[in-house]
Amino acid sequence: MTKRRKKRGRIVLLLLVILLAVYAASVTGLLTGEYLTESPARLSKIPAEELTDIGSPYKFYYRKLETVEQHVYNRILKDVYDMPEEIRVPAIDGTQLDHVFSALLYDNPDLFFVGRKCTLISRPIGTYCAIRYIIEPSEYEAQKQALDAVKTKVIAALSAPDDPWQTELEIHDYVVRHCSYEIEDGDLTYSSAYGALINGVAACEGYSKAAKLLLDAAGIENGLVSGQAKNSDGRTGAHMWNAVNVNGDFYHLDCTWDDPVGPDGKEVRLYAYFNLNDEAIGATHSEFSYDFGCTQMKENYYIKTGAYFESYGREDEARLATLIAGVLARGEDRIQLRFANANAYQTAARQLAKEQRIYAVLEAACEQAGESFSPKSLLYYKDDELRMLTFQLRSEE
Repeated sequence: MTKRRKKRGRIVLLLLVILLAVYAASVTGLLTGEYLTESPARLSKIPAEELTDIGSPYKFYYRKLETVEQHVYNRILKDVYDMPEEIRVPAIDGTQLDHVFSALLYDNPDLFFVGRKCTLISRPIGTYCAIRYIIEPSEYEAQKQALDAVKTKVIAALSAPDDPWQTELEIHDYVVRHCSYEIEDGDLTYSSAYGALINGVAACEGYSKAAKLLLDAAGIENGLVSGQAKNSDGRTGAHMWNAVNVNGDFYHLDCTWDDPVGPDGKEVRLYAYFNLNDEAIGATHSEFSYDFGCTQMKENYYIKTGAYFESYGREDEARLATLIAGVLARGEDRIQLRFANANAYQTAARQLAKEQRIYAVLEAACEQAGESFSPKSLLYYKDDELRMLTFQLRSEE
């Protein structure tokens, strides 16, 4: 009986020693700041540092977060590329984690392997988030290398890398040429830069993230914008596009809507949504997720290229002939004209198409460019909503 009591006494003593050791470790942790720094109250007083060397260098949605959320954002971003099952984060609630995770996906298009689910796990020893990935860890490196190869190719091929407008134009054209609009419910690859640039099919989110990835690589400040968009049928739905800083001002850029399918079923590359201000894009797009303050139109494609008409009359035919001559000289196959108002648009459509003045204009353009032209190759498209006329000058191969 005495031996049993002594044995029990030793067990109790051992437990007390363990508890004291744990307590001492906890106290030491508090004294050294190990646990104190994880406290939301503590973190809210410590400014977070925006990470420019990981992910995108332009993190606009990070800047919208509270200080504690920014610390969580940084913690996840540092670890997520290793695709761990869980990442330890400072103590936050589920709503805060939703803010953080949404910001991460908006800011960083290279997170193409990350799904939309992030679960908060609270344990006595800390808080964790469990991320759902859309690919296996074994697939990541090969897909990353494929995406990096496209970035390298596009940046190396830029004709004027120091010209932000020309760089934006060439990136816009690359995305539009190499991606077709397609969506498949449940497959988030269609909403990624990888889907757009490697698979060649994506929804609007994929187009936008592909453009951001390439603009980031080119050193052009830009961000994603989500909201609502009204199509030609009058239906409104969720949509995503970009905002791009060109020569000191932000402009809206929508690669998806510049890649429509024409009446003949072929894709028609447009520039209708290349560098619009808030007012111009507001005719179809609304409820912006981020206010980039797009107030200018001077870097708009049609204004910049001289294909924007405030009015139209016979006196404008010489100007139009010169524009077309430039198109022919560059070996391009089409010209797009945009008009400031319905009257200018309707007048141009009537004179150029219905009255067939386009042929006289083309004759003058060919003379300037030193080229011949076959009337059989001429096609034109009208867009009443956008007040645009597109003339296909050469047969598409």
